[in-house]
Amino acid sequence: MSAVIFAAFLLNTAQANEGVQAGASVSGTARIGISECADAVGECPWINFNDTAVFSPWATANPNPNVSARAHFDVRLHGPAGAYGLDNTQDADALQPWSLRIRDAWVSARSDHTELRIGAQRIAWGVANGVSVVDTVNPLNLEDPSKFDQRLSTLSMAATAHSTSWSITGVIIPFFVPAALPQANVDLMAGADDLFDQRFTGSENIQVGALSSRPKVPEDTLQNTSVATQIRWTPSLGDFALSWHHGKDSLPQVSGDVILVGYQTKNDEVDVGVPLIYPNLDIVGFTGRGELFADITGWVETAVVFPEQTQASPSAAQLDALVKLGTISSVPDPIPTSVTQDGDVYTKWVAGVERPFGSTRITAQWLHGFFTERQADDLNDYGMLGLRWTVNPTIRVDANIASDFTGGLGDFALTYLHADTAEISIGGTYIQGPSTSAFGGLQGASNLRTSMTMAF
Repeated sequence: MSAVIFAAFLLNTAQANEGVQAGASVSGTARIGISECADAVGECPWINFNDTAVFSPWATANPNPNVSARAHFDVRLHGPAGAYGLDNTQDADALQPWSLRIRDAWVSARSDHTELRIGAQRIAWGVANGVSVVDTVNPLNLEDPSKFDQRLSTLSMAATAHSTSWSITGVIIPFFVPAALPQANVDLMAGADDLFDQRFTGSENIQVGALSSRPKVPEDTLQNTSVATQIRWTPSLGDFALSWHHGKDSLPQVSGDVILVGYQTKNDEVDVGVPLIYPNLDIVGFTGRGELFADITGWVETAVVFPEQTQASPSAAQLDALVKLGTISSVPDPIPTSVTQDGDVYTKWVAGVERPFGSTRITAQWLHGFFTERQADDLNDYGMLGLRWTVNPTIRVDANIASDFTGGLGDFALTYLHADTAEISIGGTYIQGPSTSAFGGLQGASNLRTSMTMAF
């Protein structure tokens, strides 16, 4: 495998050159899905979030104080496909599918008051714990849909000018990268029944069946280039920043002409094909984090979002054709429209505090606006509580819960450091909620897991 050979080259280069450091980690994770097999435990499926086995080499070069570079990537072995044909059994990639994920591949040049960094990198501007409303420059990574702070690295250029307590950063992201969506059975968007009714099918007796999507990925042009900037102030009392991001939403939204496909009048069912776009958005953000009192650290993030309006409606030409076929009596007048994003400005925010109590650290946060909520009328409030208990130097307990008071998420992990080298963890995630809750569509990610990681 070429990626592994390159990783070996990085490690050998680090050993042979001064100013170069390198290392790697290997991890393995096994998960059992628990959302749909309460009555038949033997039917619980193995699920993977593309981290079944991961080899992560890295290397950092600092030949002098003014230049540095870093390479870091994951070679990921996935769970094999569920069905095999004779052709697949002759294909090594089908038997053991794998992928390469770049975390860092950048070079940086700096002086006393400036820095220019170009390459694949992560631009992280949030200050909250495990969730953020202003960390939008990099696309969402939802391969594990129970983690809300994961982002994909993208090719970008970041230029920073700074003094002792002030800095200003400008970022250009020329290539659009959509969010990485989970393989688990989760629903991050509205279903067909939520989007369409008898206005679209021509009869209240005809049911909407399957929903298929037709995503339109933005072209990589100057017009679609994303830009962002941040002004940061770091006095002794805390860390404060103002930011602005203009680009595309990394999650798709339904917008455009709806196509009715597979129309079966004898079965009283119609399948729906919907167009998906990645809407434009502008986000003005503020973040602040600092020490409060009695060893309490506090933070706040606010994001004012200026979204693009999106809406879906049936194709007029297709409706006319259905009239000629006698499937529907007439073309609706006016043609019905379903607004999927109203385009009105809305505000999201998160505020939190954290305090240590001996070997225990407790975090409490309040979030207004989940990442799937994209118009003012949809925004809900969420309470979040996290606990980390370092029992002793080799045992740690982590617990996190989040709830919108109709549904919720709970996550627990017990981690053991074995022989001062390998971390062994067992835990689980349980997600539950009605269809009206943001957690309702994430129930398929509920799992029990065990994992092991070793760094060297």
